[in-house]
Amino acid sequence: MFLFIICVLAQISFCLVYFSPHSTFNINNLSFLDAYSAFFKQLLQGQFRLLTGETVPFLHTLLVTFELCILALFVALLIGLPLGIFLGLSNINWLNNIIRLGSLLLYSCPIVMVVIIVMYWLSPTWSITMNFNVSPSVAGTSLLDLLISSKKDKWHMIFDQLHYLFLPIIILAIQPSIMTIQLVSQNVRNTSRQNFIKMAIIRERSPFKILRRHLLPNSIPATIPQLTYNTTTLLFSTMVIEILFNRVGLGQWVMLAYHHHNYFVISIAILACGTVISLLTLLGEISAVVIYPLRHKEHYV
Repeated sequence: MFLFIICVLAQISFCLVYFSPHSTFNINNLSFLDAYSAFFKQLLQGQFRLLTGETVPFLHTLLVTFELCILALFVALLIGLPLGIFLGLSNINWLNNIIRLGSLLLYSCPIVMVVIIVMYWLSPTWSITMNFNVSPSVAGTSLLDLLISSKKDKWHMIFDQLHYLFLPIIILAIQPSIMTIQLVSQNVRNTSRQNFIKMAIIRERSPFKILRRHLLPNSIPATIPQLTYNTTTLLFSTMVIEILFNRVGLGQWVMLAYHHHNYFVISIAILACGTVISLLTLLGEISAVVIYPLRHKEHYV
């Protein structure tokens, strides 16, 4: 399914590129088949060449945005899983209401407003330079390039990069964290009412064993694929973060292309956005299977 979606997006992107006024395929009077072959050759190389001779780093830009999305999802899971489990099992109504109210208030705030307020408060004391150039670039992302580099001070550079990424990741993880809290608490609450959990309470003496062996394995894996349904919003928020924090990625790429009316780059960005969304969805499905392969089978104690 993933490969089929990528193939469909590639065909749509090629059609947009072929009929774009900034396309090198039209200027060179290439036939449809020759242009089709040249397009996919450049796609496999991860770079596209414009009419001006400028090279568009498709693969590098895609990996930079994908890195920020993955880090935000990781932070969202670290925050959302414990709070969601607590809300699903807790009977303290006033505390549950406070957490839900705070989550709704944060979720309703536009991400642009949050970024502007945070930058206004912290810009005098917090560095927001986020573009690290590690030469030569092997993995395409700053953190992976630093990890596999042979530099003596690479750990210091990694901590500096995490320091610069802290604010964007935290802001970007707000909405996924709230979605995680809501989905996990709902699944935990529904699973705890099932008959096999009631039987486990009778047979098991330790509440921790009930939680670890029966409740979490049957509630958490079902949540992970549901989190990937909101990847479109996550990608849009990531692009907004990249624009506001002046970070290299799909956000700046699309903004500059729209400003210069370069529809060739915009058509390539459609393929890039679809690829990121498909990769995040596929990663969520694989993670759910790895965590608990038997989640589709009948519940038993």
